[in-house]
Amino acid sequence: MAFGHSSRPFRLSPRVLFRSPFHGKLTLALLDQDHAFEIGDAIVAASTADETEVSIECIEDRFVRFGHEGPTQSADREHYDLSVRVRFHGPDGYREARSTAGTIDHESALAALTRAELLAKIATPRADALPLGGPVDVEGTSPSRPTQDHTFKEKAAWVGEALKRAEAEGLLASGLARTTVMSRSLLNSCGRRVHGATSRAEFAVTCTDGGAAGEARGGSAASSSIACFVDQVEVDRVIEDAVGAAVASRAPQPIDPDAWTVLLEPAAVSALLSMATEAGLGARSYGEGSSFMAGHLGERLFPENVSLVDDPLHPALRGWRFDGEGAARGRTSLVDGGQLVTPVTDSRWARKLDMPNTGHGVPQPSAQGPSAEYLVLEAGSSSREDLLAAVGDGLLVRQLHYVNIVEPQTLALTGMTRGGTFRIRDGQLAEPVQNLRFTQSLVESLQNVVAVGDRAERSGSLMGGEVVAPALVIKGFRFTSRAEA
Repeated sequence: MAFGHSSRPFRLSPRVLFRSPFHGKLTLALLDQDHAFEIGDAIVAASTADETEVSIECIEDRFVRFGHEGPTQSADREHYDLSVRVRFHGPDGYREARSTAGTIDHESALAALTRAELLAKIATPRADALPLGGPVDVEGTSPSRPTQDHTFKEKAAWVGEALKRAEAEGLLASGLARTTVMSRSLLNSCGRRVHGATSRAEFAVTCTDGGAAGEARGGSAASSSIACFVDQVEVDRVIEDAVGAAVASRAPQPIDPDAWTVLLEPAAVSALLSMATEAGLGARSYGEGSSFMAGHLGERLFPENVSLVDDPLHPALRGWRFDGEGAARGRTSLVDGGQLVTPVTDSRWARKLDMPNTGHGVPQPSAQGPSAEYLVLEAGSSSREDLLAAVGDGLLVRQLHYVNIVEPQTLALTGMTRGGTFRIRDGQLAEPVQNLRFTQSLVESLQNVVAVGDRAERSGSLMGGEVVAPALVIKGFRFTSRAEA
């Protein structure tokens, strides 16, 4: 079936929907490069705009949520997101708009193109807009087939083992087992054509003595493992860590808030760093003067053992090799040996600040600036014993919860400890203590790093985002009050 748009035909072959590169599977599956470009080329050919961009994202997501009585929710979801961006040239600049659809069938794709064209014609012209980018050299990536094929039976085995081992210690367990594969494609009428795929697998377990009050009275801890491939998920470690920490954190003792030397586990470090992706490390905040980097590039702001990069090539991340504009991205050094190197940029802010485009743009048009997506705080040389010894007398913090920005210039953050907090006495792990609330500058925290762990982990945070980070010893970390939950 064909559709006409102006004088140009618009046709998507039915085989695009159903032909799969995997065993002739007749279902929605990840689009390979040829399929995606066939769809995009048809839309570009049907467009009446001066410039047209098409991006397609396909997601296959399979998960099981569970509580102490067993699975509570499961889903096997497949979804397409098709986005069409068009531009009309004029004496005052570009008029542009974007429209999206949740499928790639003829009617939906044509409707998205038509909406984008109608909206673009009434948009305010942008004299500062750049032309769409042309050809780029981007390495293609592929999904993990074992991750894509991971079954509910295999996930059930993870869940069953967690429930059994938690019950043996008198704990209630809950959590998530999940595998996701995605493909992304972007092409435009100026010759840009990029495609890639990623995989993600996760197992997370929370153990508690029972109910919402368990966190306040102790006996509660969580652990997770996030990996690029399902066979890298550390199922046994996650269960052992969550169960062991929950048991160890029973009967926590009250403790007065103060400025403590702390050993932050990787999950706690990640929760802090994930708040800096745009507000501190993006070119927009830098250009507007609200970033801690503003006016300080080239200065050594942190100790030499602090190095921070944005790296989609990192083996623990294996992320997208192009951004929302189809620009190539690679490893970007942000802080090197304590010295500030650069914020991340996109095409607009790179031109505005006369900096290279690091490939961190979001789909345009958007008021959002570039954002670091693959943060890696590089590991150091300190073993677990070295880290405890570096603390001497202080606190071990496993996780931080409800972290939010209070002041963007210094990245003053607030939140609370969670999932097991312990005293450290004479370099040895001691009794559990009750949760504390904190208000602390991330910039100051990194300036006060005493030691960096020798093993980095990929961790997520409640507010979104994932960071690869080691454990850190930080002096003078300010806790402001006790937390009742």
